[in-house]
Amino acid sequence: MKLDDTYLRGIGAWLPNVVSTADAVADGRYDADTCADDGYESICVERDLVAVEMAVEAGRHALAAAGTAPESIDTLFHGGLWYQGAEMWPAASFVADQVAHPRTHAFDLQQQCNVGLSGLELAARLLRADGGDIMVTTADRFTGNRFDRWSTETGIVYGDGAAAAIIGRTPSPLRIVATHTVASNDAEPVIRGPEFSLETPADPLVLQSRFDHFATTGGLRAAVQRVLGAVSEAVSGVLADADCAMEDLGHMIVPAAGRSKFDRQLGSLAAFDITRSNWRFAQTIGHMGASDQLVGLAHLLSTTRPRTGERILLVGGGAGFTCTCVVVEWTGLDTDEPPVRIGRPAAAPVPVR
Repeated sequence: MKLDDTYLRGIGAWLPNVVSTADAVADGRYDADTCADDGYESICVERDLVAVEMAVEAGRHALAAAGTAPESIDTLFHGGLWYQGAEMWPAASFVADQVAHPRTHAFDLQQQCNVGLSGLELAARLLRADGGDIMVTTADRFTGNRFDRWSTETGIVYGDGAAAAIIGRTPSPLRIVATHTVASNDAEPVIRGPEFSLETPADPLVLQSRFDHFATTGGLRAAVQRVLGAVSEAVSGVLADADCAMEDLGHMIVPAAGRSKFDRQLGSLAAFDITRSNWRFAQTIGHMGASDQLVGLAHLLSTTRPRTGERILLVGGGAGFTCTCVVVEWTGLDTDEPPVRIGRPAAAPVPVR
């Protein structure tokens, strides 16, 4: 989908303090051989805030980065993978009330790790010339007695964090050039597990056991090919809509999987160059689920000044399977200051209203 007059007005992130993977190996939480294969150096671990409170922090930083008022947010989408702080509860309404205002239209999204970028595409489709801005927030805290961030999935260690983006028509240094989503819903059984359950399970969640079960059905190779095909098609589609090639891109922001999984998922892409990606940063924070891309973009812009006209590719993917790709362009607009704010625990969170 090629876009006109659509901008990322502000990006916010909340990055907790990190725990060294070497320490996790030393105390037996993380397997040493797996650590060597994954390549993670540290993982963000939130000590105090629940997921939606981190989303509120990220949302407030996005507002500050955009220089806009809470009243400008007409609609808010929120999503995450894991427990948000309460059961059977509209998390998006909480985030909207804390970040924007009580009349903001608030919707929870569920698209696994693809929530962040699919939310951007949905927001871009819904923007009206005479309407307000749309905010997308994502957040997860992968803790509790049912989730072991270090071992629930081979090739990934889950890090805590949150991100937010404001999408609008007001010109900004960051223009959204194009988005493209490809679905392969027949890959859904890969992560479902052997059977449905009438009750919420009490046992720890081990995602790898679901993958291993699916492998016994004999359909794993075909499912992997469908997923890789969807990623390749989404990348090709967004580049065609943006009228550019991989070689034209300044940077690429991709999921923060471990190195071995990273190579399997993205190494087949034509002209993919890991040195132009966020991999080095991803090694230090872990896989933040739906927040990987926006957090990666926030970090890139806070540490690097793109050239005017430089384009950045964001690649997302979520179990189900969907892949959303987004191309953004640095317009400059006579400023060297990126519309980005990153919050960390050293700054005391604003109390909940």
